[in-house]
Amino acid sequence: MAQIFVSHSGKDKDLRDFFSNAFAGTKVKVIFEEFEEIFRGKVTSEQIAKDIENSKAVFVILSQSVQNIPHTRDWVVWEAGVAKGRDIWIFEPYSQLGEISVATPYLRHYAIFDTNDSWLGYIKTIIESYDDSHVLPTVLATGRMGALLAERDKIGGAALGVLAGLLISDKSKERPAGIGVMCSDCSSSYNVHIPQGIDTFRCPVCNTYSKIEI
Repeated sequence: MAQIFVSHSGKDKDLRDFFSNAFAGTKVKVIFEEFEEIFRGKVTSEQIAKDIENSKAVFVILSQSVQNIPHTRDWVVWEAGVAKGRDIWIFEPYSQLGEISVATPYLRHYAIFDTNDSWLGYIKTIIESYDDSHVLPTVLATGRMGALLAERDKIGGAALGVLAGLLISDKSKERPAGIGVMCSDCSSSYNVHIPQGIDTFRCPVCNTYSKIEI
Protein backbone atom coordinates (compact mmCIF):
# COMPACT_ATOMS: atom_id res chain seq x y z
CA MET A 1 0.00 0.00 0.00
CA ALA A 2 1.28 3.44 -0.94
CA GLN A 3 1.77 5.92 1.87
CA ILE A 4 2.14 9.68 2.18
CA PHE A 5 4.10 11.35 4.97
CA VAL A 6 2.41 14.46 6.41
CA SER A 7 4.42 17.03 8.40
CA HIS A 8 2.46 19.41 10.58
CA SER A 9 2.29 21.06 13.96
CA GLY A 10 0.50 19.24 16.74
CA LYS A 11 -1.24 22.50 17.54
CA ASP A 12 -3.06 22.42 14.18
CA LYS A 13 -5.64 19.80 15.10
CA ASP A 14 -8.21 21.37 12.77
CA LEU A 15 -5.85 21.10 9.79
CA ARG A 16 -4.91 17.54 10.69
CA ASP A 17 -8.59 16.62 10.87
CA PHE A 18 -9.18 18.22 7.47
CA PHE A 19 -6.40 16.19 5.84
CA SER A 20 -7.52 13.05 7.67
CA ASN A 21 -10.91 13.48 6.01
CA ALA A 22 -9.17 13.81 2.64
CA PHE A 23 -7.39 10.48 3.19
CA ALA A 24 -10.56 8.76 4.42
CA GLY A 25 -11.90 6.25 1.92
CA THR A 26 -8.69 6.14 -0.14
CA LYS A 27 -6.25 3.24 -0.46
CA VAL A 28 -3.31 5.45 0.50
CA LYS A 29 -1.91 5.21 4.02
CA VAL A 30 -1.22 8.46 5.84
CA ILE A 31 1.70 8.91 8.22
CA PHE A 32 1.21 11.96 10.43
CA GLU A 33 4.34 13.29 12.09
CA GLU A 34 4.14 16.14 14.59
CA PHE A 35 7.41 17.96 15.17
CA GLU A 36 6.59 18.33 18.85
CA GLU A 37 6.62 14.55 19.28
CA ILE A 38 10.36 14.46 18.57
CA PHE A 39 11.04 16.47 21.70
CA ARG A 40 8.78 14.28 23.79
CA GLY A 41 10.81 11.21 22.87
CA LYS A 42 7.90 9.59 21.04
CA VAL A 43 9.44 9.94 17.56
CA THR A 44 13.09 9.68 16.49
CA SER A 45 14.82 11.23 13.51
CA GLU A 46 15.66 7.71 12.29
CA GLN A 47 12.00 6.75 12.31
CA ILE A 48 11.03 9.91 10.46
CA ALA A 49 13.71 9.34 7.82
CA LYS A 50 12.48 5.78 7.33
CA ASP A 51 8.85 6.90 7.06
CA ILE A 52 9.84 9.49 4.44
CA GLU A 53 11.89 6.93 2.53
CA ASN A 54 8.89 4.60 2.40
CA SER A 55 6.51 7.33 1.22
CA LYS A 56 5.62 8.19 -2.34
CA ALA A 57 5.02 11.83 -1.43
CA VAL A 58 5.50 14.24 1.46
CA PHE A 59 2.87 16.81 2.46
CA VAL A 60 4.17 19.73 4.53
CA ILE A 61 1.41 21.78 6.15
CA LEU A 62 2.82 25.20 6.93
CA SER A 63 0.93 27.39 9.36
CA GLN A 64 1.44 30.07 11.97
CA SER A 65 1.98 27.29 14.51
CA VAL A 66 4.90 25.99 12.47
CA GLN A 67 6.16 29.51 11.95
CA ASN A 68 6.01 30.52 15.59
CA ILE A 69 7.69 27.45 17.11
CA PRO A 70 11.44 27.65 16.33
CA HIS A 71 12.26 23.94 16.59
CA THR A 72 9.17 23.02 14.57
CA ARG A 73 10.20 25.42 11.85
CA ASP A 74 13.77 24.07 11.80
CA TRP A 75 12.59 20.50 11.28
CA VAL A 76 10.74 21.49 8.09
CA VAL A 77 14.02 22.23 6.38
CA TRP A 78 15.56 18.97 7.58
CA GLU A 79 12.61 16.86 6.47
CA ALA A 80 12.47 18.55 3.08
CA GLY A 81 16.13 17.66 2.65
CA VAL A 82 15.48 14.03 3.56
CA ALA A 83 12.55 13.96 1.13
CA LYS A 84 14.59 15.40 -1.75
CA GLY A 85 13.81 13.45 -4.91
CA ARG A 86 10.23 12.67 -3.86
CA ASP A 87 7.10 14.64 -4.55
CA ILE A 88 7.04 17.36 -1.89
CA TRP A 89 3.79 19.30 -1.54
CA ILE A 90 3.80 22.52 0.50
CA PHE A 91 0.32 23.41 1.77
CA GLU A 92 -0.52 26.81 3.28
CA PRO A 93 -3.98 27.80 4.58
CA TYR A 94 -5.69 30.54 2.60
CA SER A 95 -6.82 32.10 5.89
CA GLN A 96 -3.15 32.71 6.78
CA LEU A 97 -2.12 34.09 3.40
CA GLY A 98 0.75 36.56 3.79
CA GLU A 99 1.51 35.47 7.36
CA ILE A 100 3.83 32.54 6.59
CA SER A 101 7.52 33.06 5.80
CA VAL A 102 8.93 29.54 6.27
CA ALA A 103 11.43 28.78 3.51
CA THR A 104 11.78 25.19 2.30
CA PRO A 105 14.60 24.27 -0.12
CA TYR A 106 12.89 21.51 -2.07
CA LEU A 107 9.38 21.08 -3.41
CA ARG A 108 7.45 20.12 -6.52
CA HIS A 109 4.05 21.59 -5.64
CA TYR A 110 2.91 24.62 -3.66
CA ALA A 111 -0.76 24.93 -2.71
CA ILE A 112 -2.70 27.71 -1.02
CA PHE A 113 -5.75 25.76 0.15
CA ASP A 114 -9.00 26.46 1.94
CA THR A 115 -10.79 24.13 4.34
CA ASN A 116 -13.93 23.72 2.26
CA ASP A 117 -15.51 20.86 0.32
CA SER A 118 -14.01 21.99 -2.97
CA TRP A 119 -10.46 21.80 -1.68
CA LEU A 120 -11.22 18.62 0.24
CA GLY A 121 -12.09 16.96 -3.06
CA TYR A 122 -9.06 18.48 -4.78
CA ILE A 123 -6.66 17.18 -2.13
CA LYS A 124 -8.36 13.77 -2.16
CA THR A 125 -7.68 13.62 -5.92
CA ILE A 126 -4.01 14.35 -5.25
CA ILE A 127 -3.89 11.61 -2.64
CA GLU A 128 -5.62 9.04 -4.84
CA SER A 129 -3.18 9.74 -7.67
CA TYR A 130 -0.51 8.01 -5.56
CA ASP A 131 -2.61 4.86 -5.09
CA ASP A 132 -0.56 1.95 -6.42
CA SER A 133 -2.93 -0.84 -5.39
CA HIS A 134 -3.58 -1.61 -9.08
CA VAL A 135 0.11 -2.15 -9.87
CA LEU A 136 0.74 -5.58 -8.31
CA PRO A 137 -2.34 -7.29 -9.81
CA THR A 138 -1.41 -5.80 -13.17
CA VAL A 139 2.17 -7.05 -13.00
CA LEU A 140 1.07 -10.52 -11.91
CA ALA A 141 -1.63 -10.79 -14.54
CA THR A 142 0.68 -9.56 -17.27
CA GLY A 143 3.43 -11.92 -16.13
CA ARG A 144 1.13 -14.94 -16.09
CA MET A 145 -0.27 -14.09 -19.48
CA GLY A 146 3.18 -13.76 -21.01
CA ALA A 147 4.35 -17.00 -19.38
CA LEU A 148 1.39 -18.99 -20.68
CA LEU A 149 1.92 -17.80 -24.22
CA ALA A 150 5.70 -17.95 -24.17
CA GLU A 151 5.87 -21.62 -25.07
CA ARG A 152 3.50 -21.19 -28.00
CA ASP A 153 4.68 -17.90 -29.34
CA LYS A 154 7.30 -15.90 -27.44
CA ILE A 155 6.85 -12.86 -29.62
CA GLY A 156 3.08 -12.93 -29.38
CA GLY A 157 3.18 -13.49 -25.63
CA ALA A 158 5.51 -10.57 -25.12
CA ALA A 159 3.43 -8.31 -27.31
CA LEU A 160 0.25 -9.26 -25.48
CA GLY A 161 1.95 -8.73 -22.14
CA VAL A 162 3.06 -5.24 -23.12
CA LEU A 163 -0.40 -4.44 -24.46
CA ALA A 164 -2.03 -5.52 -21.20
CA GLY A 165 0.32 -3.25 -19.28
CA LEU A 166 -0.45 -0.31 -21.52
CA LEU A 167 -4.17 -0.74 -21.04
CA ILE A 168 -3.89 -0.11 -17.29
CA SER A 169 -4.55 3.51 -16.39
CA ASP A 170 -1.67 5.48 -14.90
CA LYS A 171 -3.15 7.32 -11.93
CA SER A 172 -0.26 9.78 -11.82
CA LYS A 173 -1.63 11.22 -15.07
CA GLU A 174 -4.82 12.13 -13.20
CA ARG A 175 -2.87 14.16 -10.64
CA PRO A 176 -3.78 17.88 -10.61
CA ALA A 177 -0.96 19.64 -12.42
CA GLY A 178 -1.43 23.19 -11.18
CA ILE A 179 0.43 26.00 -12.94
CA GLY A 180 4.12 25.58 -13.71
CA VAL A 181 6.17 28.57 -12.55
CA MET A 182 9.78 29.64 -12.13
CA CYS A 183 10.71 32.14 -9.43
CA SER A 184 12.35 35.18 -10.96
CA ASP A 185 14.52 35.63 -7.86
CA CYS A 186 15.85 32.14 -7.05
CA SER A 187 15.02 30.38 -10.36
CA SER A 188 13.26 27.54 -8.51
CA SER A 189 10.68 25.67 -10.60
CA TYR A 190 7.53 24.05 -9.21
CA ASN A 191 3.78 23.89 -9.76
CA VAL A 192 1.41 26.28 -8.00
CA HIS A 193 -2.14 25.40 -6.94
CA ILE A 194 -4.09 28.44 -5.79
CA PRO A 195 -7.76 29.48 -5.44
CA GLN A 196 -9.46 31.36 -8.24
CA GLY A 197 -9.06 35.12 -8.05
CA ILE A 198 -5.53 34.98 -6.65
CA ASP A 199 -2.61 35.78 -8.93
CA THR A 200 0.12 36.51 -6.37
CA PHE A 201 1.94 33.83 -4.39
CA ARG A 202 4.91 33.45 -2.07
CA CYS A 203 7.92 31.51 -3.28
CA PRO A 204 8.40 28.89 -0.54
CA VAL A 205 12.07 28.60 -1.45
CA CYS A 206 13.24 32.21 -1.19
CA ASN A 207 10.15 33.82 0.41
CA THR A 208 9.68 36.48 -2.26
CA TYR A 209 6.31 37.27 -3.81
CA SER A 210 5.58 36.78 -7.50
CA LYS A 211 2.64 37.27 -9.80
CA ILE A 212 1.37 34.52 -12.06
CA GLU A 213 1.28 35.55 -15.69
CA ILE A 214 -1.30 33.46 -17.52
